Amino acid sequence: MITATRMGEAYCVQLSNGRDLVLADTRKRGKGGGAGMRPHELLESALAACLCMSIDMAAERAGVMLPAFTVGVSIDRQDSETAFDVSLGFATAPSAEQEALAAEAARTSPVARTLGKPVRISAARIAVD
Repeated sequence: MITATRMGEAYCVQLSNGRDLVLADTRKRGKGGGAGMRPHELLESALAACLCMSIDMAAERAGVMLPAFTVGVSIDRQDSETAFDVSLGFATAPSAEQEALAAEAARTSPVARTLGKPVRISAARIAVD
């Protein structure tokens, strides 16, 4: 479970999984903005991290060495849909087998699968600490 705690600065939030801390922030109407990544950047980061890990694990299982690579993720939010645009960049040209392995691992990564399903957000429960 992730917990979010509002910090003193406008829009600054501390996120915790019980072990690690991350700061998130945004800038609106001249307030906030310098303490951490914006919420959508955190979402993009989660997908990019999962894609990298999934590609590494798939290559390891297949006994394939991949050239060094980077994953880029951006979100295109429109009224009718949200699209995640993913790019894989390799330091050297991968073979067709390496490219296919990386593409399949990216497509089937856990976070990609989660984001590909309909999302339901339950109503917030209000509690007094």
